[in-house]
Amino acid sequence: MPRSTDKSLARTRMQFLGEPRQAALGAVPRDSTLGLETCSPAQRRLRALLALGLFNRPGAWQPYREAAARGLHTLVAYDIIVSAQFEQLVFITDVPHNATPYLLPRPDGVTSLPGLRLEEFRGPCTYLTRHLPTGAKLVITGNRSGTWNGAPRPSPQWDFHTADRPLMKTERSRLNQVPEISDEAEQLLAGLICRIAARDPHSRWAIGNWFSGLLERPGWHRIGDEGRYEKQLSEVGNRWTLRWSGFPYANDAAASLTSAPIGIPGAVAHVVDDCIDVRLGHAVLRLFAWRGPSRQKAGAAL
Repeated sequence: MPRSTDKSLARTRMQFLGEPRQAALGAVPRDSTLGLETCSPAQRRLRALLALGLFNRPGAWQPYREAAARGLHTLVAYDIIVSAQFEQLVFITDVPHNATPYLLPRPDGVTSLPGLRLEEFRGPCTYLTRHLPTGAKLVITGNRSGTWNGAPRPSPQWDFHTADRPLMKTERSRLNQVPEISDEAEQLLAGLICRIAARDPHSRWAIGNWFSGLLERPGWHRIGDEGRYEKQLSEVGNRWTLRWSGFPYANDAAASLTSAPIGIPGAVAHVVDDCIDVRLGHAVLRLFAWRGPSRQKAGAAL
């Protein structure tokens, strides 16, 4: 790929994802795409499992759900920029020491992605982790560049399970509860994770880490506090439904997955009553939340 094309794609990633320049340049693949969907099968699987954890918060809609991950929904309280790369997923945050304990298993087992292990701690604020079931890498760093160097050091605060610790029985049990996910559905779920901080540079839509409303658009609802943190991601066959209160608007979530140049290639959005269906091949992701102007919040999942 010509260097000029490489830089142009990196600039687009920076504009839509808030990605730092060094991270964006390192993330652009050789296939002349932005690279958000260009990854190994292991990476795509890891991202889908993260989605099951991030977008399921127990509450009035559902009982506690053990499958895939526990307590990861709390990550929406932090500003995280996601740098999606072929062999690794990088979470860039100004509070890596706060975010990491929600991901890595510890002896208390309160929150975690089952099977994730600490491989190395680098510099003052970078955790290099690996997911044992898939072999995929996840990095949590406080470096604003989204990159890191330096020799490995002891982890500063937490008693995390390290890479030499095999899967525990409880982790296997939780992973066994993960429903079957087709390749196309897996791509949709992974796409949600890669775009949690996405924003249209022309202010037509914004995701806001699934926590805040970044755009003041005349005529759009002001979302209140009642139930705003509840989320439910569930499936029936190859049809998935993501239901939530609060931000972002369903219109914005659909736009992040389907609008050029940031959308998933081949994904299209269709309005269905008070919901929006995002289709990719035979898979459907139904977005059930606040819509745009003059739309009311739907009262029950479809």
